[in-house]
Amino acid sequence: MHVEIALNYTLFIQLIIFLVFMVIMKKIYLNPYLEAFQERENTVKALIEEANKNNQQAQVILEEVEKLLNKAKEESKKILEQAHHETNQIVADILRKAQEEAEKEIQEAKKDIDRVVEIEMKALDTTINKVAEKIANKILLKEKAA
Repeated sequence: MHVEIALNYTLFIQLIIFLVFMVIMKKIYLNPYLEAFQERENTVKALIEEANKNNQQAQVILEEVEKLLNKAKEESKKILEQAHHETNQIVADILRKAQEEAEKEIQEAKKDIDRVVEIEMKALDTTINKVAEKIANKILLKEKAA
C-alpha cells in the first residue's frame, strides 16, 4: 500500500491557518503567561534579595547585640568585683575600728583597774598603818601596865 501525498492548496491553507492560530495563541496566551512568569520570577528574585539583605542586617544586629551583651557582662563583672572589693574594704575598716575601740576600752579598763588598785592600796596602807598603830599602842599600853 502506497500512499502519495499530493501538495495542494488545502495543505497551504491549513499551514497558514495553523500559523495564524499560533500567532494568536502566542499573543493571547503565551505572551501574558511569559510576562506573568517573568514578573513572578522578578518578584521572587526581589524577595530573595530582600531576604538576604534582611538576613545580613539581622546578622549585623545580632553581632552588635552579642558585643553589647559581652560588654554588659564585663561591666557587671567589674561592678561585682569592685563591690566585692569595697565590701571587703568596709569589713576590714569596721574590724579595724572595732579592734581599735576594743583596745581603747581595754586600756581604759586597765587604767580604771590600776586606779582602783591604787586607791585600794592606799586605803589598805592606811588601814594597815592604823592597825599597826593600834597594835603598837596596845603593846605600849601592856608594857606600861606591866
